Amino acid sequence: MRTGLNIIAAASAANGASTGRDRRRLGALFLLPVAIMAIIGIAMGGYSEPSLVVGVLDRAETGASRELISAIAANQHVRIRMYTDQEKMRIAVFRGRLNAGVIIPPGWSGARGLDVYLSQASSGSPVIRAAIDADLSRLANRAKPFAIPVHYPGGGGEGALPLGFQYTAPANLVLFVMINGLVSSLAILRLRSSGLSQRLLATPARTWELFAMLTVAPFQQMVVQSLFLIFSARWFFGVHWGDSIGVFLLTTALICFGVSLVFLMGTIFRTPEQPSSLGPWIGVFLGMLGGCMWPLDVVPPFMKSLAYLSPAAWAMHGYLSLISSHASAVAILPDVAAMLLFAVAFSALGIFRLRPQLSR
Repeated sequence: MRTGLNIIAAASAANGASTGRDRRRLGALFLLPVAIMAIIGIAMGGYSEPSLVVGVLDRAETGASRELISAIAANQHVRIRMYTDQEKMRIAVFRGRLNAGVIIPPGWSGARGLDVYLSQASSGSPVIRAAIDADLSRLANRAKPFAIPVHYPGGGGEGALPLGFQYTAPANLVLFVMINGLVSSLAILRLRSSGLSQRLLATPARTWELFAMLTVAPFQQMVVQSLFLIFSARWFFGVHWGDSIGVFLLTTALICFGVSLVFLMGTIFRTPEQPSSLGPWIGVFLGMLGGCMWPLDVVPPFMKSLAYLSPAAWAMHGYLSLISSHASAVAILPDVAAMLLFAVAFSALGIFRLRPQLSR
């Protein structure tokens, strides 16, 4: 057992040393994903959030005023920012930090008018004005909003689409971990061509050591790559990944799936050139199908159903739920389970095919 662990440790150290010397490999693992994340993230809106910001100065603090604030905040496109100084709120609207500012006077019970600052330079001002007018009308009439069923025959949904870095950060994490797994299958082809696999498989007790050696190198690369991309997105692009336990579980499942690609594709690729030439294109195809290139909310329903044949769709759904919807770790367990099922299935198929090939 100790000898086997020493072999695995030696393989891990050798892989770390070889990766550290390969500048092209380091760039593909770390710099390229961050560069794409930055370029596409800025094109999609950068640090912007899918919401309009409305300042509120509540001098009444009555049931009616709190009801009005709750009604405004219920709009998924509006974010409330509370103020205690009217002049500061007015300046914030004038400078564009707020799309609007609402002043609720003392003793307000819903019957009197309100003073509202609107930024004329903001394209969202008419939307905010219409929303406030509608909320005031409902409060005055004490009527509930109409429940009108809405269907989306062309795809899409009622939720706000994720924008900027909030979308490109998880998309590039999922995409490049898959590409890493596809390209790392080159190690299996090299092991077969060197003849070392036949010597290791000569003794049945050595079989697990061989599979462990094949696992440890891509696994440690994907762990370091995932941590780098997660913390880079947090520090440089302000992405809040959400529930830390949920992020840990989902990232672990994603890495397991990436490792499973090593075993499966190592038995499918035939030449050492194929992992480097075809691997990235296969990863891009899985990413396109799974929503790494565009939100699945904008595709037709049949394409959205087809997307979940790609493990990337489950990973993206989980990450976007954590980031945009602030979901808990329990809420994304179906996504984690789906990723692990893909990983187990791909690994089992790859290992089943791998041993006869390594024995040749």
